[in-house]
Amino acid sequence: MRKILLPILLGTASTVAIADDHLYGGFEAGLTSSSDTEINRTVTGLDLEDDKKMGGMLGLYFGKAMGRWRVEGEMAVRKNSIDGIDVDNGGGIGLPLGERPAAGNQKSTSLMANAWYQLAGNEDWKLFAGLGLGVANIDVNNFRNGPNRTIIHDSGWTTAGQGMVQLIREFDGGMELGLGARHFRTFDNTMNSEDGNVGYAVRNNEVFVRLGWKFGGDEPKRVEPTPAPVARPTPKPEPVVTPQVKEEPKPEPKPAPLPGPFMVFFDFDKSDITPDAARIIREAAKAFKDQKTVRLMATGHTDTAGTQEYNMRLAKRRAEAVKAALIAEGVDAGNIMTDAKGESDLLVSTGDGVREPQNRRSEIVLKRR
Repeated sequence: MRKILLPILLGTASTVAIADDHLYGGFEAGLTSSSDTEINRTVTGLDLEDDKKMGGMLGLYFGKAMGRWRVEGEMAVRKNSIDGIDVDNGGGIGLPLGERPAAGNQKSTSLMANAWYQLAGNEDWKLFAGLGLGVANIDVNNFRNGPNRTIIHDSGWTTAGQGMVQLIREFDGGMELGLGARHFRTFDNTMNSEDGNVGYAVRNNEVFVRLGWKFGGDEPKRVEPTPAPVARPTPKPEPVVTPQVKEEPKPEPKPAPLPGPFMVFFDFDKSDITPDAARIIREAAKAFKDQKTVRLMATGHTDTAGTQEYNMRLAKRRAEAVKAALIAEGVDAGNIMTDAKGESDLLVSTGDGVREPQNRRSEIVLKRR
């Protein structure tokens, strides 16, 4: 887990991946360690502490993601076997002093309302921290010292709380994998022991794995239409002025302007070549072949949604995608140069965080050698 956490916390100064709004749900399982529980009663002097083995945890959860926040309901069951006690005072039960074997088990069934907040993330993993409040049923089943000396056999509901951290990775098809750690605890609950009523609380530390799925979103995704290429006027060649006074050598005519630039547009947060984009790329490849003594420059751009670092990487991917498409049209790779400007050279001026279709582009320019 350390190899996953370090790139997220050190390699991303700001979060570059925030989940869209959606419902989600799944199940979880893990290993849980329960702290020793002190059991005492002032009236009789009873004073002992149990010792429990590592146990298991199973649970179900369902919630809603809203940007950086997630809220969910969770039901979980934890169970730990009791294998020993340390008696300082046997009280009215008359337990022998010292450390002795014991039997029975402790089970807690919790119903929690959890809130998670995304602290950091990248394109692969997202780091969340969370808190939960709810209720839990504590069931101490046949806690005993020896076959015939029962200490507690009772159950009851009490309030509970928990603190958590979790790493989440999303996969194709809406599946999510979570790896996390949690501290769960309850308030003291009155239990009926063989020596009278005593206070009993549960404190568990655990690691868990979650497997969940997304269920839709606030509204269906809308495919934005690909904007028509922006036509830029071709400059007219300047007229050649012949002096009237005396004959002078006529200046060589300026070379005819090269075709272009050719504008290729992309869908939001994509570098895939659309059918319209493929048509523009074919036109650019044909112009290159017709001109012969030129080279091609493909420059990637983005809109202002997302961070500058992420947009620069996206712009590079768009430029490389155009280069690959030009090569597929028969242009030699050595004649293609690429550049990326991210959100630094907008076609349509916008504020930060604005999705503008005409800024999501790659410009193909013919250059003379």
